[in-house]
Amino acid sequence: MIRSLLTRILVVCAVAVVVGFFSSSVLAVNVQQVADATCLECHEDQVLPSSNIHHRIMNFELAGIQRGCESCHGPGDAHMEEGDPSKIFSFANASAEESSQKCLNCHKSLQARDFNLGDHATNEVACSSCHSTHSDSGLVKPDPQLCMECHQDIMTKVNFPSRHPLKEGKMKCSSCHAHHGSMMQNMKTHERMSDMCLGCHADKQGPFIFEHAPVAEDCTICHDAHGTVADNLLKQNEPFLCLQCHESHFHAGREGLTMAKEIPATGQHSENPFGTAGWRRAFLTKCSQCHFQIHGTDNPSQTVPGYGKGIIR
Repeated sequence: MIRSLLTRILVVCAVAVVVGFFSSSVLAVNVQQVADATCLECHEDQVLPSSNIHHRIMNFELAGIQRGCESCHGPGDAHMEEGDPSKIFSFANASAEESSQKCLNCHKSLQARDFNLGDHATNEVACSSCHSTHSDSGLVKPDPQLCMECHQDIMTKVNFPSRHPLKEGKMKCSSCHAHHGSMMQNMKTHERMSDMCLGCHADKQGPFIFEHAPVAEDCTICHDAHGTVADNLLKQNEPFLCLQCHESHFHAGREGLTMAKEIPATGQHSENPFGTAGWRRAFLTKCSQCHFQIHGTDNPSQTVPGYGKGIIR
């Protein structure tokens, strides 16, 4: 009988707690709805669309998170009584740091944790410069059009002959960049810069037995990811790009054959139409005509001077 009595008491207490919780939640929601409705009497153009994330969370009680207009704009009593714009927080009149801090009070997630380390915060670009809290999409303009408004130099590069497919809509700036800041030059990686490139270009990753040192170090030594005039996003055409690291070696001073040479494998005869300057002309055209496995290979080149490291095959 005592056990039955205790059971009844526990059930009554549990019901009371649940009813009290939902009553307080409903009361909080109703009070918040009344306050927001008061704001919209004057600011009817700021009604949040139903798809907006701020609108969706307004009707839920979230622990430790204030909701509604006052969660971003601060207490509105004095502003409503006097009609003075200076009596309430305005994003339009606030500094970039003050404006962004309002957003970061809630947006402390992994995505925005490094915001103060990024170039946007350093150059006083506020969250509200790119984001519209009252809009449907959340962005002032779609990516990449929004980014190009400030990054005019990059907009020029993405229109070069060799470029990534941004114009075709297959990529966006946010495919590689962490707009809210990161520890690695605003890139979506915290390790190496090349990790971003190798995420798509996995065939260039290796590891290879015979490696090309710039590939293992940083792709941007040879490539400009935003776009170039040279092919394959190279910063400069061959052989000038290669000659920045590789001085003119024996190819440039070697004289070509003036007679036809028999190819042992086929028995055919190959003539050199360029005479003694044939080697120099070939070398000063494109290094990758011979060294075409430029990112690395597992096959030795069978060249004595390079000890198999010529990345020829």
